[in-house]
Amino acid sequence: MNATRSLRSAIDDIEAHTKAARLRSVLPEIEQRLAAGARIADVVRTLNENGFAITTATLKSYLYRMRKAAREASIDSQPPRAVVEPEALIDGLETSQARKRVSERTLPEAAPTTPMLLRHINTARCLRQLRRGATLSRADLSRELGLTRATIGHAVKELIESGLVVETSERSEGARPGRPGSGVRLNPQGAYTIGIDISSLTLTAVLIDLGMRVAHRFSESVEAHADNVERVVEQIAVLPARLLTDTGVDPDRVQGVCVSVPGLVDHDGRVVVAPFLRWRDVPLQAMLSGCKAMQWPVTVCNDAVAFATAERTIAREEDARNMLLILLTEGLGGAIVQRGQIVEGARGYAGELGHMVMGATPAAIGTQTFELLAGYERFRPFLPKDLSLNDGLKWLANIDNDANTPELESTFDEWANVLTTGFLNLVYLLDPEKIVLGGPLSALFPRVEAKVKKLLATHLLHGFSPPPIFITRLGPDGAAIGAASIVRNRLFSLPYLDRN
Repeated sequence: MNATRSLRSAIDDIEAHTKAARLRSVLPEIEQRLAAGARIADVVRTLNENGFAITTATLKSYLYRMRKAAREASIDSQPPRAVVEPEALIDGLETSQARKRVSERTLPEAAPTTPMLLRHINTARCLRQLRRGATLSRADLSRELGLTRATIGHAVKELIESGLVVETSERSEGARPGRPGSGVRLNPQGAYTIGIDISSLTLTAVLIDLGMRVAHRFSESVEAHADNVERVVEQIAVLPARLLTDTGVDPDRVQGVCVSVPGLVDHDGRVVVAPFLRWRDVPLQAMLSGCKAMQWPVTVCNDAVAFATAERTIAREEDARNMLLILLTEGLGGAIVQRGQIVEGARGYAGELGHMVMGATPAAIGTQTFELLAGYERFRPFLPKDLSLNDGLKWLANIDNDANTPELESTFDEWANVLTTGFLNLVYLLDPEKIVLGGPLSALFPRVEAKVKKLLATHLLHGFSPPPIFITRLGPDGAAIGAASIVRNRLFSLPYLDRN
């Protein structure tokens, strides 16, 4: 017993050395003083006078996170109940499927938590109204959400204190005439997220702000050791700190890190198989979470799902209801969006279009899958040796037609035929409103676009119309940007509601 007490005392005596840890240790006392009527300006001045340099905005951000964590802890401590997960109920988009789905997530059963939960919902709903960059007044928010001015006032105050939202004198588009009131909008610098995309050639890391702007990006080669999981994990783990060092962004503003992988990824962040990396059953999320340099929550996802998430985020809601997204890289990944949601399948593997067999027998899977026939290997002989893959593909996309060799022309013709065959199968299966192409290889699509569209129109069964085909605005970094957007979008998620 004495040894145990001695050990506990020794642990208690360990001092917090980081600025964030020191501040967190006194936050409860600061919260008590504020509740007693102290002014936050006085608290900030006292901290600065005692050698702790901090701004009012930063302190408000820490207080917001502490309050949010306390709310979530209160919710998690309650007995579980089966609940439906209709985020759509809040937005008036309830469907029969949403009513039938039952989630294992938990909500408080006791009545005293209801006011706190409703405040959290109202704050999240206000933030969601601003998520696409709109500037709205408090009156606008009140009308849009059907809430009282007082309720909106409390929600907006909390968002401003968190640093996620800022006041602005700009008028909202379509604002009513009369005396202009101050508006609110997202603060792009209020939060950041990090996305890292893995391929067999490179690691691409991006830092995006709350407004979906890429604040910084860079790539590193992994071609020589892509199949060495431990080396790749070590390389990934230090990339976030490098992004923050290059930009000067406060690490406490980062909400999390998401890593996208060209392969099957389960719900626990385990890479079941990634053929081009030669990985199998790799617990990537657990490995990264265990790295000392990775101080943020880590998520792992499929690269095409990440790309689809970014497309849904930047597109207008009416344009992102039903589409097929295809990521053209070393292989081929896909994601299916129906009714505005990414189709996951029973195990989260839906959308693996690259493994679609293009031959007449099962044995063709070794040589005639969509990704083997449509990936960039067929173009590798034509790429300059002194350029990266992305730059080489851009060069190939822009060379003068007069400079084409017969071999290159034949390669483009074969590629057009393969793409058309795959698109025909997918149109019959999914009937998408549109197809969006991303990834480095999508830069070459304009070279075959006319032929693909003509072949589709010629060979589709009567009654089907060729869906429009677009190239993503995200460029070759779509998967990395999408990975970061997965973390970003959680800030706008709504709580799960009890069906009773």
